[in-house]
Amino acid sequence: MRKTLKRQHILKPRPARLKASKGWRGNGIRKNTLRLNLLIFLSTALSITCLAAPSLSFASSTQIIEAAGFWTQAVAEGNLSHASESLSNIRLWLEGQGRFNNANPVSNMNWYQGMARAALGYAITDRLTVWAGYTYSPTENHGMGYIGEQDVWPAIRYIFPTSIGSVTLREMMESRFVRGDAPGVRSRSLIKLIHPFEFEPRLGLVLWDEAFFNLNDVTNNPLLGYSGFNQNRAFAGLSWTFDQNVRLEFGYMNQMVNKSNPNVDGSIYGSLNAISASVFMGWQ
Repeated sequence: MRKTLKRQHILKPRPARLKASKGWRGNGIRKNTLRLNLLIFLSTALSITCLAAPSLSFASSTQIIEAAGFWTQAVAEGNLSHASESLSNIRLWLEGQGRFNNANPVSNMNWYQGMARAALGYAITDRLTVWAGYTYSPTENHGMGYIGEQDVWPAIRYIFPTSIGSVTLREMMESRFVRGDAPGVRSRSLIKLIHPFEFEPRLGLVLWDEAFFNLNDVTNNPLLGYSGFNQNRAFAGLSWTFDQNVRLEFGYMNQMVNKSNPNVDGSIYGSLNAISASVFMGWQ
């Protein structure tokens, strides 16, 4: 009989545990707790530094265009065992996003971009999943025309528990199509930490960073960018786990986008400072 893989621990990360040795004493556990708290503090400080660094480290010839925004996200993921026990290793990923900014000077916040994503995955183990998916991103920035981008991509994700929480690593390779032009190829590398607090395991610290790099030039469509660094997204916030199937994440996100043209002197970056709210839903 086919062996069913264990449930992936995506929605409810395991609380950090301190293992007592055979000769345990109170001082030992206090030292371990201090080390853990120090590591959490350093992780938080490093995240804040990374979020602030883009506005501090650029040369005088660099122009940074600041904006404020609000991003919303809903993600649903689970396997297909309800349809058939033989499909217990097949996973479905559904996602939608709405993005708002203050680019329009006559109003506070306006919708400028959406995203719909769907993918099928195969759980190689309870921690490792490979995906193949499709993304549609309609965009209409203030003062600019409508653009509809379509992406197809493979991805690989690895989730594993550590002494300080659950860590997610994900690599995605997008082939991006806009207006029928040649596709732009872009890599996306994500690392994410969720650390449940000992005093309330349903409440957790969330830190993540995702780096985007264009792997080719699309000379007939600069909307797809030039090869090299494309953008970076960094997030620091809190999570609340309602139950094993629902988790909410809320916090601050900075999106730093490279708008530079290599054929023109100087660099231009767009820095979006956004409040981000996400809900993650799962089923088994």
